[in-house]
Amino acid sequence: MKRDIAIDYLRSVVTLLVVAHHASLAYNTVSYLDANDYMKSSTPVVDMARWRPLDLFVGWNDTFFMCLMFLISGLFILPSLNRKGAGRFMTDRAKRLGIPFIVSAFLLAPLAYYPSWLLTSESVQGGYLPRFFTNDGWASGPAWFIWVLLAYGAVVALAYRFAPGLMKKLSWTAASPRNLVVAFLLASLATTIPLRLFIEPGYWLHVAGPFYFHAWRFLLYFAWFLLGVALGSADPDRSLSRKNLKPWPLWLVLGAVTFLVHGYIENQGAGLAIIPAWLLTVIMTTFFCLCCTFTSLAALGLARAFFHTARPAADSLTANAYGVYVFHYVFVIWMQFLLLGLPFPPWIKFVAVFLTALAASWLLTALLRKTPARQIL
Repeated sequence: MKRDIAIDYLRSVVTLLVVAHHASLAYNTVSYLDANDYMKSSTPVVDMARWRPLDLFVGWNDTFFMCLMFLISGLFILPSLNRKGAGRFMTDRAKRLGIPFIVSAFLLAPLAYYPSWLLTSESVQGGYLPRFFTNDGWASGPAWFIWVLLAYGAVVALAYRFAPGLMKKLSWTAASPRNLVVAFLLASLATTIPLRLFIEPGYWLHVAGPFYFHAWRFLLYFAWFLLGVALGSADPDRSLSRKNLKPWPLWLVLGAVTFLVHGYIENQGAGLAIIPAWLLTVIMTTFFCLCCTFTSLAALGLARAFFHTARPAADSLTANAYGVYVFHYVFVIWMQFLLLGLPFPPWIKFVAVFLTALAASWLLTALLRKTPARQIL
């Protein structure tokens, strides 16, 4: 399959956003630490030093980057199914996604959450590991994305195997920029508003063991994954061409505007008490979906506009991006923990955490890819 540099590099950029997102959570003004139960903290480590601009970064990032990750992941599903068949496809996916998830759940997650446990009153009781895997809920950290992606791929593979006619109809090509916006926006609204009316935005559903997912976004992510599958089932270059993504500067502006409106409404609190709660939820979710759609499509357009030529450093990041995603969280949390109490401005701590975690996870992945682990990473 011909390489798509724009999509490859965009995937790498989104991975950088994931690392930066987690690096910033200790230093924005809305994060909190529960001194009695570390699993109830908003993030494993929270520093007393805060930097308000990170609130904007975290908020905007949170509206689109995981949807974009699922969309990109879906682009190559049907071409892979056509080459391998459903059986081999799922065998390869189980190795590529299942093994890293198991390593993350049993090794990397306990390592990442240990500093958080040390910061709470629970640490004096000892017995961290037994509690982590049982009473404390066995969090898997960012690895939730891996098992959910495996589950989404399994659904598509089953449809490919048992409903081939349905899969043939999945081919969809956007004929215009307007069609792209409308399709993504309608899919987002249809899969979020019904759930948000009944589910709190911060609620993560615990299925069993290390299997968690963000409850009200589960169908949203699946919709974006399927949109990626649909685009990839045709010729992705036709639907995600520079022509169809030409309005990306306008979309970027609209993404910023809708994000600011969403934030303004969210911060009004009692000032909007006259609006029924259900209607306010619908309005907030609508602006969330608008921001997600416009920003994600703008990111695709930006990639098509600027990512044309292969670069050694960018190619290295692309080759190691999956490993960076898998390993970065441990380095992020431990760096944040080691910087606690040190008299540095929060933005310097953020940059130090980001660069250290990125470099360490990149190097670790590059080294592991020189071993048989290359087949997985």
